[in-house]
Amino acid sequence: MSEVSKSQVQPGQCPVVEGVPVCPPPDRVECIVVDKVYDSCFQIDDRTREIFTDSEEFGVGLELGRPIRCSLTRGEEISCTEISRRPIGDGFFTIVLSVNVPITLINPEATNGEEGRIDRIFTFSKTVTLCAPEGVEIDCSESTILSCNCVVTDIDDNEEEIEFFITCDIQVCIVVKAILRVQLLVPSYGFCVPAPCVTIPGVCPPLPPDQCF
Repeated sequence: MSEVSKSQVQPGQCPVVEGVPVCPPPDRVECIVVDKVYDSCFQIDDRTREIFTDSEEFGVGLELGRPIRCSLTRGEEISCTEISRRPIGDGFFTIVLSVNVPITLINPEATNGEEGRIDRIFTFSKTVTLCAPEGVEIDCSESTILSCNCVVTDIDDNEEEIEFFITCDIQVCIVVKAILRVQLLVPSYGFCVPAPCVTIPGVCPPLPPDQCF
């Protein structure tokens, strides 16, 4: 029996024997329940939206052309809803999605305890082609905002309140996945056994690379 097969299998890279990574063969096959990704895609999308608000909701102090801070709403995520799908053969479908991007805008001039914060949801449609067997769920939760730039483009000052029209240009990295909960057979070495804790940090595995650049 080789030294590799004698040693306890641990998470991480396989041991190296004579300069070649060598893993012992699995000793069993397990049935596990997992979310299987049947297909996925990503795309960078540029969108422009007009927002209406007023001084009662957003505060005062804004001038024409004033930049407005904006970002993804805290605690929220980009989501999508399937509108329709059309089969195109070999298990692939053309899927039309409604994408919802929750945005928070902050008035940089808000003072004296004024909240100066509004939440809006930008919605637009997106068409993708994916392998999507019956029962899969379309997930967009890994999507993210790459940039968000808003500016005051019009101001209407009437007797009761000031109305603001704000134009926002957002760049969204849309990540779409077709996911289904399945029972999957996988080769296994048994259960994971944790190693003793140490005070000196070891080498953590690197994070997966970003899908959007």
